Amino acid sequence: MKEPQITVEIRKPGKPGSIRAFADVSLSFPDGKLDLIGFAVVGQPGKSPWVAFPSNHGQNKYFQVVDAKGRLRDQIIKSVLVAYEQWDERQ
Repeated sequence: MKEPQITVEIRKPGKPGSIRAFADVSLSFPDGKLDLIGFAVVGQPGKSPWVAFPSNHGQNKYFQVVDAKGRLRDQIIKSVLVAYEQWDERQ
């Protein structure tokens, strides 16, 4: 199976805080496309930004609703962070 082409759209968060940006990821395959909406780029002072996969807020905590394993997970995270860095430089 051919690896998907990954594209990322970065969106500004609605309010200041540890979420630096939101990201929507598209995985394009030869026979279709999968859009994953709602990744978060999280940043805290003195630490490198990291990527949180889409989640929903439950009664007491957040529940991840999308996950990826292995190399695909690594590629998604890398693509989101690269897109975020490029977006952040333009802000």
